[in-house]
Amino acid sequence: MGMRKMKLWFTKKIHGYDMPVCQKSKPWQIKPTDRFLLLAPHADDETIGCGGFLLKYGAQCDVVLLTDGRYGDADVKPEEMIDIRKREFEDVMTRCGVKSFRMLNVEDGRLIDCFRDFSTLDFKGYDYVMMPHPMDFHNDHMAVSCLFKRLCRTQPFDGSVVYYEIWNTMAAPTHYIDISDVADEKRKRINLYKSQIKNIDYASRILGLNHYRGIRHHVEYEEDFQIEKI
Repeated sequence: MGMRKMKLWFTKKIHGYDMPVCQKSKPWQIKPTDRFLLLAPHADDETIGCGGFLLKYGAQCDVVLLTDGRYGDADVKPEEMIDIRKREFEDVMTRCGVKSFRMLNVEDGRLIDCFRDFSTLDFKGYDYVMMPHPMDFHNDHMAVSCLFKRLCRTQPFDGSVVYYEIWNTMAAPTHYIDISDVADEKRKRINLYKSQIKNIDYASRILGLNHYRGIRHHVEYEEDFQIEKI
């Protein structure tokens, strides 16, 4: 038993409580050969959660937009909204230099009911699959990890899962990337989703989170992730 573990053991015995072990997240060392599949529940989730990552490593990344976004604005007809969000998504992906991208076109809000559509995805050949973390409190966001784990029962995945944050922060991220050099570009990419920023300034709010996250590592802006094996 190492000295640190022995000290923790004695502390628990003496004081009668379990002191949590605080582990600082580590820089995510990404290799030029790594391949990524990023799963986005809605058009803009990928940029809100991983915009800096895409700007840095988009050429190594494939992105799948899972829903059609038809309910993204109650004042716009669903068929019109689908087309608007599709065009916005394609524009942002192109500007981020993403290797390839496509849409699964599941009905917005019903992702958890569409395992058959989700099961058409092929994870072979990817080192990492990225998705919202399981407690990101939106039904479509939480559905992604549920569907993925279900699919892995019949389609084993040898790589790692990378969780990112959109609506809710992660309590214990394991890795981070410094996005200080692309933070302004991330802001611009988020603001290209004009249909979604009419009522909420997503860019300022998420860049505020990225700025706050940088405190622990003495960087201006960072994106945080939780990486684990299935």
